[in-house]
Amino acid sequence: MRTAYLIFISAIIISSVTADKGKSYAKEKICGELRTIGAKNFRVILTAIYSQKFPNGTLEEVRCVADEMLKLAEECCQDDASPDCYDKGATEISEKSCGKDSPFPKHPDIDKCCSAQGHERKLCLATLRYSSDELPSLLEPTPEEICTQYTQDPSAYSIRYVYEIARRHWNIPAGFVVNTTQNHVRMAENCCNPNVSKPCFFKERYQQRSSTTFLRFLSHVCNNQVNLKSYQTGLTAFFGSLLRVPFEDASTISKHFQSGLAKCCLQPQSQCVIEEFTSFQKVLCKESILGTMSKEFQRCCSQAPQDTLTCVDNLKREPPKSLNMTQVSSAQLCEKDQPDITDRYLFQIGVKHTSVSLPVLTTIQDQIKSTVAACCSAPDDSTTCLKEKESKLEKTAALLAKTDALCSQYFKLELPAFKTLVQQEVQGEGAESRGQAWVELSTTCCPQHSPPQLCQKLTEAVIKHEEDATA
Repeated sequence: MRTAYLIFISAIIISSVTADKGKSYAKEKICGELRTIGAKNFRVILTAIYSQKFPNGTLEEVRCVADEMLKLAEECCQDDASPDCYDKGATEISEKSCGKDSPFPKHPDIDKCCSAQGHERKLCLATLRYSSDELPSLLEPTPEEICTQYTQDPSAYSIRYVYEIARRHWNIPAGFVVNTTQNHVRMAENCCNPNVSKPCFFKERYQQRSSTTFLRFLSHVCNNQVNLKSYQTGLTAFFGSLLRVPFEDASTISKHFQSGLAKCCLQPQSQCVIEEFTSFQKVLCKESILGTMSKEFQRCCSQAPQDTLTCVDNLKREPPKSLNMTQVSSAQLCEKDQPDITDRYLFQIGVKHTSVSLPVLTTIQDQIKSTVAACCSAPDDSTTCLKEKESKLEKTAALLAKTDALCSQYFKLELPAFKTLVQQEVQGEGAESRGQAWVELSTTCCPQHSPPQLCQKLTEAVIKHEEDATA
């Protein structure tokens, strides 16, 4: 996936506030790519970018803004185009975006941008990004449905498919979305032919299984990166239990992984992710520890970087039997000579609970962090504050143990039996509503790849129910 046309949106809008040399370079890149790949493929790329940018927008709204951008590129790439073509075009588009009856996708913060003027407005509009709740997974159509829709209008089918994929994977580089779309359309083109054998779709999907798995993995970790406050803290516990390594090693690994995600998830170029994950594989699979790892882990490390990460992600985590780690007590959490003391405390709690997904784990860790931070910044004696909050910290940590136990049972029992178990476990005041909250949390958030935004809300709801019950 080339970089130039994936930075198209930023280039045509932001170039209007950069130096002339930068404008000329951006124009050359954009126009060169437009000529190389053609208007049809350019529209697909624009649709991917704007579907990610506005996942709440309708296909018609996204198509409208993509068409406007394509029209601008085509006009400004003419040999006789005026030097200020992009600047004028970007101004017209920004004014249209702020119009009362704008046909473009809506955004909660658009009024803030539209209150600005000139370059400031264009920059604001260019950097808008909508954080929507997770959309349900796209149901893969049957071969018959694919062929019916594709043969009617291949171009329209490509646009709709990239729209549906992009808005569900809006936190990953657009390059991966475009590549996925190209693979899918190529499959339809190859298989929707009367002369092709029936197993064609099966063979094509089998060949694409690695890239499909990686797309889901990348979308999951990037969603966590964007939405979870304590993601690195949760990752440290995750890698600690996965690799059975102490806090120091787990912390180093999690920082490397999380920094790569922070750098690349919202970049349009897929190359950034590929380079960072290649580097991370070397950290994860370094020879000094590889010999001590399980055969399954070693097999994962023998694969290509992208496949290594999805393979490791599927390995079973086990609570470490012994990490030779000095236990941290709640009374120590404000000691200034140990700046990472809270992270160590959260690690020793989280590393033991391997059935808890990261969205749930990090949300509970956030609660503990907030309590500790309030005490450590208190004007009075922080030690006294921690002593007073000790019971609250213990109860919050106990929620992890309870979630871990319930999730472990959730994967073993049929749903009716699991609901009965929860009813038996949850007693006392508000038992019915508390039980419902626990069932909803478990069914939605026990799976490892659970939706971060929704699971934060459900975890916070459970915490509130439990606090109210003991108030």
